[in-house]
Amino acid sequence: SAWHGDYEPEVLETSMPGVFAAGDVRAGSTKQVASAAGEGATAAILIREYLNSH
Repeated sequence: SAWHGDYEPEVLETSMPGVFAAGDVRAGSTKQVASAAGEGATAAILIREYLNSH
């Protein structure tokens, strides 16, 4: 689906603004536990930044 926000999406942000995905649910993921853990940590940081700015 197309981006619906009025700003450029963040890494790991879904097509719905403010919703982030990591690991196996993310399109193009490598389906590896280590990658999913790293993406989860990155998503947590991005979510915190998103919440602090909105």
